[in-house]
Amino acid sequence: MLSARNLIAENSDVPAKDIRLLIARVKNISYEKVAFDADSVFLNAEEQKQLQQLLARYRNDEPISKILNSRGFWKYDFFVNEDVLDPRPETELIIETVLKLFNTSEKLNFLDIGTGSGCILLSLLGEFKNSVGLGIDISEKAIAVALQNQQRLNIKNANFENASWNDFSPSCQFNVIVSNPPYIRTSEIASLDKNVREYDPLLALDGGETGLRPYQEISALATHWLKPNGHIIFEVGYNQSQAVSEILHSNGYNSIQIAKDLAGIERVVHGRRG
Repeated sequence: MLSARNLIAENSDVPAKDIRLLIARVKNISYEKVAFDADSVFLNAEEQKQLQQLLARYRNDEPISKILNSRGFWKYDFFVNEDVLDPRPETELIIETVLKLFNTSEKLNFLDIGTGSGCILLSLLGEFKNSVGLGIDISEKAIAVALQNQQRLNIKNANFENASWNDFSPSCQFNVIVSNPPYIRTSEIASLDKNVREYDPLLALDGGETGLRPYQEISALATHWLKPNGHIIFEVGYNQSQAVSEILHSNGYNSIQIAKDLAGIERVVHGRRG
């Protein structure tokens, strides 16, 4: 038997927070128990073996969120795996943008394009409890993850559909369309960090030759899917905000605005259907 404290010391190359999380997973106890009472937590030989297997994955640059199948976003912990993009903190700016536009008591109809884990739509509907929303994704496996998150969070006012935006035929129009589409240039995929390149799905990363193709396609389609004066809100990549603003303008959207994330990067572009 070895104590958690000894194991943390023996694996000093791993940040203390991360190895505590891994120990907590092996022991099926809370992170706080490991963090504040490490001397009373002991791992037997089998548990030590399990921990070393998790550490091997960690040292191979697999994100700890994928090892633990959990990633925090907005107010929730979402199930994630190799079939969906890890939710990022900067994507929360989409939620903040919608909250600035509408009162949470309003009855709205949301569409989330490329929903992945469902984190954007489910977070929105957790705030807008009188509203409804639909998330679509070309990946059937991603939709399965989104449905699992919906069940875990018990958010009933959402629906999910396995469809690409080019094949999608909605039965109604929407007040708000949100999307964090793939926006990495194809030529840049190989240079991404290993923890993104090998553990996030390519479908959620590759935005084509310029990285702008999804914005061009979605912006054109959304003019038919939005209600008059409806809003479209995109997450964009580094240095893409002006190009995406121009795409929206060329498709007839107005009141185009850009919001910066906490790092000062122009991260969200928002327009309104004319």
